[in-house]
Amino acid sequence: MGYAIVQVLNALSFSALLLLTALGLSVVLSLMNFINLAHGSFYLLGSYIAVFWFASGAPWWLAFPVAFLATALAGALLERFPFRGFYARTHLMQVLLTYGLSVVFADLMRWGFGAQILSPELPEPLQGVVFLLDMPFPVYRLFLIGVGFFLAGILWVLLDRTLWGAVVRASVADRGMVETLGIDTRRVLSAVLVLSAGLGGVSGALGAGMLAAYPGLDEEVLILALVTVVVGGLGTFRGTVLSALVVGFALTFSKVWFPEFANVVAFSAMAVLLLLRPAGLVAPRLRQV
Repeated sequence: MGYAIVQVLNALSFSALLLLTALGLSVVLSLMNFINLAHGSFYLLGSYIAVFWFASGAPWWLAFPVAFLATALAGALLERFPFRGFYARTHLMQVLLTYGLSVVFADLMRWGFGAQILSPELPEPLQGVVFLLDMPFPVYRLFLIGVGFFLAGILWVLLDRTLWGAVVRASVADRGMVETLGIDTRRVLSAVLVLSAGLGGVSGALGAGMLAAYPGLDEEVLILALVTVVVGGLGTFRGTVLSALVVGFALTFSKVWFPEFANVVAFSAMAVLLLLRPAGLVAPRLRQV
């Protein structure tokens, strides 16, 4: 029983990390119709920031807001140039641009941080284990579960229950009408991309204690985030949450039951889900007139 509880918590911690990463990708894709394949670079940058921040001796909890702010700043710079010039272009052009940038950023981070695997020295409050029915479970993963789902809840409130979120949704639905009210929709949508980049960075900072930081992690995380967004259904917060749980549990338990074929089993199951529900687990409601 204790072993099963530990594996469920392992799946939840991975799901929480997937959820934050996928939400950062989803808000830009669903709200701005912009495909940002450089999102994994924000994640990896956030991981490196956390690794070096924990080793610096500074207050450990500041690593997460610092990672958010640093990657949000990077997102703001990229939004001004070159992203802004590609919003109205085809998805193929967006893919070529952002994938090319991700390759450049990967080489820059390899040059700046090295090619070795870097594991953070966790702060004392997050070290150690707790025992669940005589089975040990890392404290850091409990922290990741709590903070991950807490931040996801804040994002939901921000986008669904605030005036700013209503302005964002209105700008997507009818940009011209919103601009007649004197609202600069360009700034609103720019803020969405900055928020997305910050989410990528803070998810990377949180994930550093579980996945470490190394070249190539950005591509791995990007693929998982894309799968999570597509399986859940574009434009649905509930779908992304459900998909993160499905993907997280599928990958975790496939590694437990079929360690040699874990990725094959997990991704085959997701492919079957997409065949059965091509619009995603929670298809967005379409307004009919």
